[in-house]
Amino acid sequence: MPAFEWTIRAGDLLTLIGGVCVAAAFLYRRGADDVTVTLTLKAMSDELAEMKTEFKSFGDTLKKVAIQEMQIGLLMKWYDELRRGKGIINDG
Repeated sequence: MPAFEWTIRAGDLLTLIGGVCVAAAFLYRRGADDVTVTLTLKAMSDELAEMKTEFKSFGDTLKKVAIQEMQIGLLMKWYDELRRGKGIINDG
């Protein structure tokens, strides 16, 4: 049966404490990076939602402009027809 030695040397204790400190610093730094990335992704998500809203509004505006262009085209056609004497209603 193997025997286990329970003696602790100061060098072993310092090595253990140093390893724990390095691991804690790594985990702390990693956690800070994760928080930064999370906040950045949330901000980008909010910006994307705003852009979607603006693009939808822009699309609606383009539809309205297209309808107005079509109506102006029809008015120009009717004006041209009236100028040539077509489409006049005679009263009598």
